[in-house]
Amino acid sequence: MLVVAAVLGVGSVGTFALWRDSEHGTLQVRTGVVLFGAQRLTSGVSGDTAGAWTYAASTAAVSGRPGVNEGSVTVSFGGPAQATALYGAGLAGGSVAIPVQVDSLAQGHRGLSYQVTTTLAGGIFGASTVTVYKVASAAACTTATAATVASSSAPWSTAYTASTTPLSEYWCLVAKFVPKSWTHTDTASVTATGPGTYGPVAANSNSWTATSRQTFVPANEPTHTLTFTFRTYRPGTTPW
Repeated sequence: MLVVAAVLGVGSVGTFALWRDSEHGTLQVRTGVVLFGAQRLTSGVSGDTAGAWTYAASTAAVSGRPGVNEGSVTVSFGGPAQATALYGAGLAGGSVAIPVQVDSLAQGHRGLSYQVTTTLAGGIFGASTVTVYKVASAAACTTATAATVASSSAPWSTAYTASTTPLSEYWCLVAKFVPKSWTHTDTASVTATGPGTYGPVAANSNSWTATSRQTFVPANEPTHTLTFTFRTYRPGTTPW
């Protein structure tokens, strides 16, 4: 059974939620600490700031999966600054790259893996192409990244470790917005009955073209989320 054991400060990055999990057997006792947290880093867009660190406070046993426990953390993104950059100007649209750092630690013979899911709540991000990549560093998170598209990671195996150093991994959400536009070209024609015996009179105007663009208000952009769902598991079991 996984229970909360302690909350300790580690370095200068914040407060970590730690658990102690023990298995009592005839010949051995396994004890260890689990940590999982995530933070949205600054995208570099003017007016954008990093989000707060979010740490999992507990996990729950996965039904039908002995030895497997699950928890999650959620980070938010969007808002006026990122939405303004994404909206762009004119009919070209824009793009934005949002880096996220995930820290984890799994001591003892406990493995840890996690999956990433994106939830979009409409707005400019909801009308954009959104892709999540796993990158080598926060600096590698750019709109032109050639990193691998990914949705999961397994940073800790069930091989025994007594490490006290969290492992940092980096993710990059890239959103690209190309507004929908419509172009219409037409020529106006008019036919009228002339006076007296002239009969019908017709005239054609010069052709005209109009372009319409899909519009949004960046200041009204809703909050969107990335959810990191992790599982811890014992030797001989698999997380998913």
